[in-house]
Amino acid sequence: MKLPHIIGLCGDPKSGKSEVQKIIVKLGAIPVDDGRPMRKFAVDSLGLDWADVLTQEGKLGFVEINGKRWQVREILGELGNKLESMFGMDGIPFMATRNLQINDSYCFGSVRREQGHFYKKMGGVVLGVRRPGNAPSEFEFDHFDHSAVDLWIDNDGDLEALEASVAITLALLPLLQRQIEWSAWDA
Repeated sequence: MKLPHIIGLCGDPKSGKSEVQKIIVKLGAIPVDDGRPMRKFAVDSLGLDWADVLTQEGKLGFVEINGKRWQVREILGELGNKLESMFGMDGIPFMATRNLQINDSYCFGSVRREQGHFYKKMGGVVLGVRRPGNAPSEFEFDHFDHSAVDLWIDNDGDLEALEASVAITLALLPLLQRQIEWSAWDA
C-alpha cells in the first residue's frame, strides 16, 4: 500500500493518536514529533525527563519550577504557544516539515489548532482519532479544527480492531483523493 507523503493525526488527549501513529509507522511511514522542540527544551532546560514529556502519564504529572507548580502538559502547551506567537500559527508544522524527503511518507502524531490545514496545503491528509467517552482537554492548546479532518478513526480500546480500522481508512484515502480531484474539476 502506497502511503500519502504526509499524514497528520488529530484527536483529543488519550484518543489513541500515538497507537495509530505506531500502526502507520509499521506500514512504512516515518514518525515525526512536531512537539520535539518543546519536549527537548523541557528536558534540557527544565530538568524533566523524556518519560515526563512523551507519555500520557508523564504529561499528567506535576513539577515545581522556580517556586511554581506546573502540570507537564501545561508546560509543553505554553512553550508551543510561545513558538506560535513568534512564528505564527503554522510555525510548528513549518519547522517540522523543513527537511522532509519528497519520496517518503511521514506521520505527524499530534496535529493541533489549525495545523491540519497547513499539512493539507502541502498535499497531506488529516486523520482524526476519537475514543468513545473521551472528553476534550481543558487546555485550549490541545484543541484542533475538526474541519481539517478528512477521515475519522474510531478507537474503542481494542488494538486489533484499531489496526483493522487504520488499514481500512488508509485504503479509502485514494478514493478520497479522487473525490477531491473531481470536486475541484467540477468547480
